[in-house]
Amino acid sequence: MKWPTGINALRLATIVLAGLLLVGCSRAPLYSQLDEQQANELMAALLDSGIQADKAPSPSKTGWEVRVGRSDFPYAMQVLRSRGLPRAHYASLGEIFKKEGFASSAIEEKARYIYGLQQELARTLSLMPGVVDARVHIALPDRDPLGGDNVDSSAAVMIYEQAGANVRDRETDIKVLVKDSVEGLDDVNKVTVKFATVAAATGAKIGAANGAIPMSLSSISPLGIGLAAGVVALVLLALAFASHFRARYALAKQPQPRVWNG
Repeated sequence: MKWPTGINALRLATIVLAGLLLVGCSRAPLYSQLDEQQANELMAALLDSGIQADKAPSPSKTGWEVRVGRSDFPYAMQVLRSRGLPRAHYASLGEIFKKEGFASSAIEEKARYIYGLQQELARTLSLMPGVVDARVHIALPDRDPLGGDNVDSSAAVMIYEQAGANVRDRETDIKVLVKDSVEGLDDVNKVTVKFATVAAATGAKIGAANGAIPMSLSSISPLGIGLAAGVVALVLLALAFASHFRARYALAKQPQPRVWNG
């Protein structure tokens, strides 16, 4: 086996060290400008799925960003999508009915009220265990001022549930919640609930199929990368010194030319 010379060993050590540093720094941001709760939820979901992630202040100085290794990026997006993360921002009634500008018309006020009520209900339903996302649509007819027949209010709810969740078993609870939250909605049968299942993440992580914790180069900690680089550098340096001393020893064993003294 041909051992590397001192210069070649130094070059090889530099290449290996640069490669390890590139692996350690090869991270891509998944989402930026998140509030801390959103960032923590993303971190928890990713770490629970065996994906090494970190969070840092966003470059825009607004909120946080969550980063993963570039090789983990596709699987990480699948994991977050299957869990409905980051959660959508739902406008509250307080945000919708801020006192600003001129007075709105009755039609505008009603539209804003219905939108705010839909947002509040969607937020409540999305917090149910197993719910990835929720959408609520409310029909709130105008009352007849002359006391004629009025059309009943109604609501339609769309629930996106996680794979394996049993949210469908709580359909009655969902209907009662919506009925009790909407003015003029007195009949639970006027609430329609539909369900859709969000596909589970199916990333090609090594060992995931056997229940093992998936590993990848991007999941190695920076400290581990530094230690590995140090060990590689020391080994290559030792090889370089060994090669140098081996060459000197071989030179010393060579027969010396005879000198004629006359």
